[in-house]
Amino acid sequence: MSSTSPDTTNIALETTGSEAPRLVSLSEWAAETDPDQPNPPLTVLRIRTEPAYLSLFTDEGAGVTTHYLERTETWAGGYVHCLQQNCPACAAQIDRKQFLLLPVADLTDSGIKILQVPSEKGPGKLLTEIGKVLSLPNRAEIITKIHRTTNYQYVVDAHRENALNPDVKAAIKRFVEQLNVNLVDLRSVVTRIPASEMAQPERIAKRLELECREV
Repeated sequence: MSSTSPDTTNIALETTGSEAPRLVSLSEWAAETDPDQPNPPLTVLRIRTEPAYLSLFTDEGAGVTTHYLERTETWAGGYVHCLQQNCPACAAQIDRKQFLLLPVADLTDSGIKILQVPSEKGPGKLLTEIGKVLSLPNRAEIITKIHRTTNYQYVVDAHRENALNPDVKAAIKRFVEQLNVNLVDLRSVVTRIPASEMAQPERIAKRLELECREV
């Protein structure tokens, strides 16, 4: 990960007193004129075999340690936060997985989404491949094209350089401002459940019983 990152708060268009006021998109104006409206929940951008087109406007995200809990009758399945101390999944020796939750701009709908970047490194791994674009000084204005192959190898391409459209710039500016005043929690995209609930799935409960540990 790059040790230096540009000031992303300056990505949005700036005006001076000598310049004519810039035009504002209807969606941006609506968001700014309704401050009491709650922020929509963050969503995870799933990388599939069809390409995603992104702006990597920052190289800074939130690190999380997770466990994958399999689907049950009452649980859809997915990653949950590791509880660290007194964690039933840890006690049951369920594998832990680390992610960096990286905000990205989805250029197909101008939305800010979260890319879950696993900690694994090497050719075809998302962390290694995306790092090639994150190291570029003009990464925000590069259309980054990402997809994965059928054998789960990631392909990241600095597709072409293009100025961000006003809606994307406004979305990035708004997101960064909210993040700076703690109105956005990147870690909210990973489910957080209490220890008592984590210990209930049959796979964990049986493993805990076999480990002879109390949770």
